[in-house]
Amino acid sequence: MPRLMLPDVDLAYQAAGDGPPVTFLHGFSQRGVSWNEVVGLLGEGFTTVLPDLRGHGLTVAAPDAPHTMAACASDLAGLWDRLGIGATHLVGYSMGGRLALHLAARLPGRLLSVVAVSAHAGLAEEERGPRRAADEELAVRIESEGVEAFAEHWAALPLFAGLARRGPEVLGRLEQARRANRAEGLAASLRGMGAGAMEPVWGRLAGFDRPALAVAGEADRRYRDYAERLVAAIPGARLEVVPDAGHAVHLEQPERFVRALRGFLEATG
Repeated sequence: MPRLMLPDVDLAYQAAGDGPPVTFLHGFSQRGVSWNEVVGLLGEGFTTVLPDLRGHGLTVAAPDAPHTMAACASDLAGLWDRLGIGATHLVGYSMGGRLALHLAARLPGRLLSVVAVSAHAGLAEEERGPRRAADEELAVRIESEGVEAFAEHWAALPLFAGLARRGPEVLGRLEQARRANRAEGLAASLRGMGAGAMEPVWGRLAGFDRPALAVAGEADRRYRDYAERLVAAIPGARLEVVPDAGHAVHLEQPERFVRALRGFLEATG
């Protein structure tokens, strides 16, 4: 896997194809390779970029390096510079979707469009404190019990119940990738990039003047509400609600997700 050495991080990534660039940002505890099925279904005609974000996969940050939205945004800008990408379509899921929205608010000039999958642009102030406390509790648990115990706990959350329909092969592949993470990386990511740590950017999204798509699973009511709020916040944004899907839309219904994604990308020119 190619690597990019930056001042405080050794960033692992995949890049392949030819055509308009599309960068995919994974969710918490996942890796860039979690998008491989989507990339395969998307087919030819695009340059796809799949980084392992700080705290995840084969990316290794310096011991005291920040694991924040701003730090990851800087990593991505450096990666795009390395690859000669001036602007890219950006697709992010869950934590990666929040990062995509952070970039839409902070570095809109580097984006051709943004697709936020099961994501929001930050919690209300009264929600942030309790969420930070919950994320800190989980971070301590990961550090004390290890990634194996965390992976079992995370996979059993009701949020991901819809993945069961994909069968043991897909579940096993996801579990293997999750267990390949490092405890210290996941803990640092929770502390610096968790939903409670993220500075909300809802108010800045009104200035994003490029195409935008908010995607949510039909069964994921909370994130359907967030998707509707994103459509109201971003001028001209579109909403895509995927039937028979929960939170992990692109993993639960990859064919339906890719149809919606390809249609959106082709419509942007």
